[in-house]
Amino acid sequence: MGDYDIRRLPIVFNVALVRPVNPEVMLPHHKESIAINAPVKTVFAVMTDLGRWADWWPQIQDVRLPDGWTVNGPMSCRVMGMDLEGAVTIYDPDKELGFETNMPIGGRVVQHFTFERENKGTRLTAEMDASGVGGMMFTRKRLLNELERLKTNVEGTETE
Repeated sequence: MGDYDIRRLPIVFNVALVRPVNPEVMLPHHKESIAINAPVKTVFAVMTDLGRWADWWPQIQDVRLPDGWTVNGPMSCRVMGMDLEGAVTIYDPDKELGFETNMPIGGRVVQHFTFERENKGTRLTAEMDASGVGGMMFTRKRLLNELERLKTNVEGTETE
């Protein structure tokens, strides 16, 4: 696992840049974890299958990764009626996944997921950091709901 603070991850649009974060501008920072009764490989596969995102992350639409899950590769999607451009920041199969998007109304959202084996299942930890006006749109409650939907979706797959 990385020994870094999500709030200090590099910004990777076009060219890798490191930009310090102004804590006065940062709004929500959320870190939550959930136990999922499925192997890490299964949880990671569901999270990286863009065709399944609507099942557990319904507000994210039309996700595109032209270069696939490639670090620094472009990402775009539509969230709550806004078109967002972003990039993959971390892709370490069955261990870590991360991406960021710029908000057209100002700010950015950085998301980081870690996958750890726990008993016969997975401990998924999701960390989200949002800045600017967009930070008010991404709440702890929303993150918890997404994790619960993901858990239900993955565990349903395991029993089929």
